[in-house]
Amino acid sequence: MTRRTAILPARGVLMISTDLHGNWDDFAALRARFLAERDAAGSAAHWAILGDAVHGPNPEARARRPDLYDYDDRSAEIVAAILELQRDHPGQVHYVLGNHDHGHVGGRRTAKFYPDEVAALEARCTPQQRADLRALFEPALLAIAAPCGVFLSHGSPDDRLGAFADLDGVRLDPRENDAYRRHLLASILGSYGQRDEVSARLLARVSATAVPVSVVIHGHDRDEEGWFTSGAHQCCPVLFGAPRENRRYVRLDMSSRYHSVADLRDGVELLRVLVDPRRGVAVAPRRRRLWAPANARRTSPAAASRGRARPAPITGRPSTPTFHGAARAARMCALSRRPRIEGPGR
Repeated sequence: MTRRTAILPARGVLMISTDLHGNWDDFAALRARFLAERDAAGSAAHWAILGDAVHGPNPEARARRPDLYDYDDRSAEIVAAILELQRDHPGQVHYVLGNHDHGHVGGRRTAKFYPDEVAALEARCTPQQRADLRALFEPALLAIAAPCGVFLSHGSPDDRLGAFADLDGVRLDPRENDAYRRHLLASILGSYGQRDEVSARLLARVSATAVPVSVVIHGHDRDEEGWFTSGAHQCCPVLFGAPRENRRYVRLDMSSRYHSVADLRDGVELLRVLVDPRRGVAVAPRRRRLWAPANARRTSPAAASRGRARPAPITGRPSTPTFHGAARAARMCALSRRPRIEGPGR
């Protein structure tokens, strides 16, 4: 049985980054940060990559939003470089499977930028590059827990998980799982967010069966501010879908304890990936936000300072994973207030 979970040590430095989607500049900047951390901390430096390293934008998306998507898709090179880091620094670079990755190893194929993104990428790959995709994704983790108080996954899963170790029994081909494990796989790869009480129940179950955790840090979502929080228990640092100057990753001191998202401070734990060397910081442009629905609050710092919040996901029953697309989600939120189901592309 392939192990799909990891528990990190109680000391050292932990970097956490999310969806790269083929962006080499973001990867190279993060790799440089990790190698610098390793020079300082040695084997106590860890990097958790929370999935979706692959599937960059097509020419139409690059032309439509060059501020977000105008970069070459270097997915295969990023996969090879992550594998090299794992060989050079065993046990320190942890890859968590994303829903786009999943299509290359038996999961549903995404269609965000191409009708079949798996086929589109693999058609451009050499035989070795296709083998690299499988070498990274087949043994990938589904979740990480750290004694400093964080639970890491690609999506923000619901509370169906009974015990942390149950994820180790999940197979990547959904047809090989029973109904319970099919649900776990779908929720952990495809959920954009949960009501705060749902995340609290998930964290309580992981705490009871692994190590105490208080915050879900996840990817899978986008925000042009570069990060956002949902309630007291969910935080999403953003690379893909944010302007270059706003992209964030998380850096944690694993000997500390993070009790809620309030302990993740912008400029301290939440750090910009790409910094203007002339100014020392990257200045984020302010963008207009929508009012949040009454059911939940999901905020970025700029939105909070203006009394505004991003529309929050509307979940169904706690046993039902929530899947939705970002732009369509805001429209459906205003129209129906019903659970939102993501399309095949996200």
